[in-house]
Amino acid sequence: MPGDPSLSIIPRDPKFRGLRDYMISFFGLDRPQWEQFVIYLQRLFTLDWGLSYQDHRPVADILLHDLGWTLLLVGTSTILTVLIGIAIGAYSAIRRGKPFDFVSTGIGIFLYGMPIFWLGLVLQSAFRKNSVFQGWIPWWPALPTSGYYDDRLIPWNWDILHVADAFLHLLLPALTLSLGTLAGISLVMRNSLIDVMTEDFVTTARAKGLSPRQVLRRHILPNGMPPMVSLIALDIAFILGGAYQVEVIFRYQGIGFRTIEAIGSLDYPLLQFIIVIGGAAVVIANLLADFLLLWLDPRIKIS
Repeated sequence: MPGDPSLSIIPRDPKFRGLRDYMISFFGLDRPQWEQFVIYLQRLFTLDWGLSYQDHRPVADILLHDLGWTLLLVGTSTILTVLIGIAIGAYSAIRRGKPFDFVSTGIGIFLYGMPIFWLGLVLQSAFRKNSVFQGWIPWWPALPTSGYYDDRLIPWNWDILHVADAFLHLLLPALTLSLGTLAGISLVMRNSLIDVMTEDFVTTARAKGLSPRQVLRRHILPNGMPPMVSLIALDIAFILGGAYQVEVIFRYQGIGFRTIEAIGSLDYPLLQFIIVIGGAAVVIANLLADFLLLWLDPRIKIS
């Protein structure tokens, strides 16, 4: 077992023994494991998620605040990943064997094997203030490399200044996540479209006199998309896992950053429901992908 959370909260001094015993009793840590598990399930479905050991605030309040920033990061990176990955993959399939195909495939394989935390550190070093690139290129931009908005703008307001600052802080984390995941989507999209382009119905469409754009839009893309839907749903789990690393690198205080802090402090109530949210997100994403596949491909039936 990872340890007793009370030991990380209360100093290990004999004079605090009574306080430690009170905390163990207050949080129910002295009860049998099965009884703690039953209480956990009961609170899970009644949204009574308890108090954080470290922040002494309701877990639900903490997670609702952090979840909003993580959804912004993951949602932005997912949209960028899907749009850019599909576009690059489709164009590579059309230009198969041409310079663009070779370059995009090579870069995609390189990014696919790159650790996402290392990519974050590289971008952080490249776009920080007084980076080496600014000495070489006068117009090289300097972007925020820490936090989700400037601390000087606290408290948060939905005005143009706050939104613009949050957008600037979002750029590097979202770019890191996107570059780490779009390679797989572009490569799968390329291979899927190449397989479809060899089918007889594509040859028939060309023989009927349709333009290359019409063949691509009406016949190739619709039949090449079903494998992409499944891949994007599976990538949700990878993007969430990558978000944990990115949030720590950029100190972007969302669910991932909070998770690492909770692990270090043995904040079990917080960790339990972070895991529940992550698992639910992956299950819901795959369920939605299944329904989307039913709509895209009429050959798929519910059994």
